Amino acid sequence: MTVSLNSITAFSQSELRKYAALRPIYTSEGQFLNQFIWSEYYNTEYIKTDSYLYFLIDVYKRRSTMMPYCRVEDIESTFWAIKQYFNEELKLPMIMYLADETFLSVMKQSPRFLDEFTFEEDRDSSDYIYSADKLRTLSGKAYHKKKNHVNAFLKEYAGRFEYSTLSCRNMDEIEQFHEEWLKERTLTDHFNSIRSEEDGVHRIFDNCFLLDCKLGGIYIDGKLEAYSIGSYNPNTKYAYIHIEKANPNFRGLYNYINQQFLIHEFPEAEFVNREDDLGQEGLRKSKLSYKPIRLETKYVIREK
Repeated sequence: MTVSLNSITAFSQSELRKYAALRPIYTSEGQFLNQFIWSEYYNTEYIKTDSYLYFLIDVYKRRSTMMPYCRVEDIESTFWAIKQYFNEELKLPMIMYLADETFLSVMKQSPRFLDEFTFEEDRDSSDYIYSADKLRTLSGKAYHKKKNHVNAFLKEYAGRFEYSTLSCRNMDEIEQFHEEWLKERTLTDHFNSIRSEEDGVHRIFDNCFLLDCKLGGIYIDGKLEAYSIGSYNPNTKYAYIHIEKANPNFRGLYNYINQQFLIHEFPEAEFVNREDDLGQEGLRKSKLSYKPIRLETKYVIREK
């Protein structure tokens, strides 16, 4: 089997989006910007055919794959083609990460699949899905504390702050703020994933003019103190929040950028995917506190 391996660069954007649109994908990995941010961490490459695209990634120093992009009716045939590549070309049993419910439900109808593979939920990779209207309005008892934080911010810094839609022309000050934010953080990262996320963020900085994304920030006393980067899927009406950073010394600033970014940049979004928690306790607590309407479950599929 002769295949061509392709690296993910800013120029891969239109190609990956075309294949990702073959069926509705709600996981963050269905968005190009997520793939772009993490491509160096996973050493991601992809292989494409006329009807599907699949990935090769490194997980725990072992070549693996993640859920491919294909039509629903092509899921089973695509799966067996990837297995053949792993078995015959790589001489490895196949491991597939980040498979969604739709993908797994199709494969579970195959007796051969049930005989040859195991599957398990990967809770640390589950994406948090929210009602966009709820995050914009913070209405209802469940969001009372969040609204209080926003109101406290509005009161304490009245007349001193403004939300601004940012662009690539603001990249120097975004990068400057980001580096200051990074110096002060004390989060323990056992798997080096946060450091790798920073590498991915800097890839966005370096390629901003080539990428289709939304940028927004909060200025306090004329200085950028929070910013967010997101993308939008018009087919599913999902907004994806890939990066969100704020100066923690300003009470309520994280809550305010969270709300205002959606209001200004994604007014048409019906749902918000704020990605996974990487298994980090503090991040999980924070994401759960925003009351997700559901988790987008992902699975690991392993060849026996």
